[in-house]
Amino acid sequence: MIKGLLKMSMLKIISKNKVTGYGIIKKIYDLTGEKPSTGSVYPMLKSMTQKGWITGRAENGKTFYEITDSGQKVVEAHGSMKKYYEQKISGSITLAQDTFSDLQVALVDNTTLLNQVANEVSSRIAHGVTAEKINSVLSKTITALQKLA
Repeated sequence: MIKGLLKMSMLKIISKNKVTGYGIIKKIYDLTGEKPSTGSVYPMLKSMTQKGWITGRAENGKTFYEITDSGQKVVEAHGSMKKYYEQKISGSITLAQDTFSDLQVALVDNTTLLNQVANEVSSRIAHGVTAEKINSVLSKTITALQKLA
């Protein structure tokens, strides 16, 4: 699983209920069929705690994580930006298909390409890249594709 996507998935899981690190690993496995390593999950929990996105509280020998107001804002911002970028990416794919349809060039399946770009956008967001920078890259891509017509 992509690191930025794992981080946002973990934050979303924590936003729904207080949960242990093991509980996060189990939930991600249940959702994806992939089990993230403890070497990935626990450092991210520490990082998110240091950023103030979550807090950890020991109960009965286990640490339970809960989201903070700051973390909730990150989840909300990610959700609204995701929809915006999905629309932008979908438009780019449609433009590319329209541009190359007469040349009979085989393009990557829309879903696969869209997922790859969406995962990368999610990863960049999780690593603190601003919406303005991501928008700039996508706008340049659209402009470059339009010039191909």
